[in-house]
Amino acid sequence: MMRTLSRRSFTLLTVLVLLLAANCSSGSSSLTAPSDSDQSLVIVTYGDSLLTYPAADQGAIDVYAGMLEDDLGASVEVQMPMYDYGYPPYVVDDLKSDRAQSDLAEADVVIIESPIDAMAFAVLTAAGLGGMDPVDCGGDDRQQCMRDSLAEYKDDVEEIFSLLTEAVDPSETLIRAVGVYAIVVEDQLAADTLQMTNPYWFEAQEFFAETAAKYGIPTAQVFAEFMGPDGTNDPQDQGLIATDQMHPTEAGAILIAQLIHDLGYDFVG
Repeated sequence: MMRTLSRRSFTLLTVLVLLLAANCSSGSSSLTAPSDSDQSLVIVTYGDSLLTYPAADQGAIDVYAGMLEDDLGASVEVQMPMYDYGYPPYVVDDLKSDRAQSDLAEADVVIIESPIDAMAFAVLTAAGLGGMDPVDCGGDDRQQCMRDSLAEYKDDVEEIFSLLTEAVDPSETLIRAVGVYAIVVEDQLAADTLQMTNPYWFEAQEFFAETAAKYGIPTAQVFAEFMGPDGTNDPQDQGLIATDQMHPTEAGAILIAQLIHDLGYDFVG
């Protein structure tokens, strides 16, 4: 009797192992070139000037598209459906639109950048830069606008990834998230405000990556690469952002593209 049970258990275990192996192998599918050579791979990009500067055909998204063409031997078409990207509520509203559903249905690759315009405005206000007054940030420590902006950002990022993955299946379409570096670092270092604003900025980028990961979507860790291990490097000193302290140089764009490319082509398993 014991031998019979043992054999049955062994048989059941074998079946389970085979099923798990089959599931694992089926979850390792990757992006491939279209079977029709006349068709292009379509990248739908939700992002702003961080992905398009410093010039036409030199922005990170264009460099990445070139990498796709080289790797897969297929032509690549880039679409940027949002012209007013950056404020998270705008992204939420756009993803709810019929047009967005249509755009995403055609996508082979979706690139979504961390939408940080509201956070950027709070940084400038709290730091007293760009003609802003820190008093207007509010709170006894003049950081209330940073706290409010971060809380709103988190709520919107949660909804953005929920809406995005409802519209397009990460197991069938390549979705890649892209973090962002801090802004006006040179001026903040001079004003000694970076140590005050950066924890909010870093927390926003960390939350963005963690939220993407919940859906199996990897994130290009731009903040760490541009800002260094302690988050206080000035990427302008490394030639990665322009003298406007906001937009990437050609070297910065290539680095961002490489970070996206390094995430690979595997779909969510």
